[in-house]
Amino acid sequence: MRLPVERVTLLRLGRVSNLPTIWTNTLTGVVLAGGALRSIEVPALIVAFTLFYTGGMFLNDAFDREHDRRARPDRPIPAGLIQAETVFAMGYGMVLLGILMIMFIGTAMGKGWAPAVSAATLAAAIISYDAYHKQNPFGPWIMALCRALIYMTSAAVISGHISATVMIGAAILFVYVVGLTYVAKRTSTLPSTVGRLIAGIALLDAALMTGLGAFGGASFALLGFFLTRRWQAVIQGT
Repeated sequence: MRLPVERVTLLRLGRVSNLPTIWTNTLTGVVLAGGALRSIEVPALIVAFTLFYTGGMFLNDAFDREHDRRARPDRPIPAGLIQAETVFAMGYGMVLLGILMIMFIGTAMGKGWAPAVSAATLAAAIISYDAYHKQNPFGPWIMALCRALIYMTSAAVISGHISATVMIGAAILFVYVVGLTYVAKRTSTLPSTVGRLIAGIALLDAALMTGLGAFGGASFALLGFFLTRRWQAVIQGT
């Protein structure tokens, strides 16, 4: 069954094929913080980070619209499938909703200001990357920080603080994503290679959770890798 053009446009803007790696990042952050994957906060965290990621991808296309008119005219905005103003409004709206969700969860669970501060930092990193990554030599670092902050924000919600274990895991993820982003920026790199590297984030999550004895979470992360690759065959993830 073929999806309506409008729905396909939104899926492409959100690069939703990569979402399983956001979900596995969330689970890994919970495990690194010593939390249980059956915790009531976990589904809400997954929804919140889905909003952060999808909103960030919308903003990425909105900010890159002039570049895409020259280099990627098939993207939804230069192709005339949706207006940049609409994409900006939707992107900022999703990021704001993600912040509010994290704040609500953190407050409801009595975890103080750490979740809100971490969520606000994540939002700032996302918007900064989207707005300036084309001319910013530190763009790959900011992108990696966005991913690392998923671990840290998850931990802040679960435990109210960010432990040394969480920071070590975040540092490992940071290094991987920095390398991934530098490879992706090379004009000689094939989109399929970038897609495999993005999906590889789920394998890193699986390795970290295995090391901590969270074999159920690791199994889900392996599933996340294969699901990401399958979805990338339908909706381009770059």
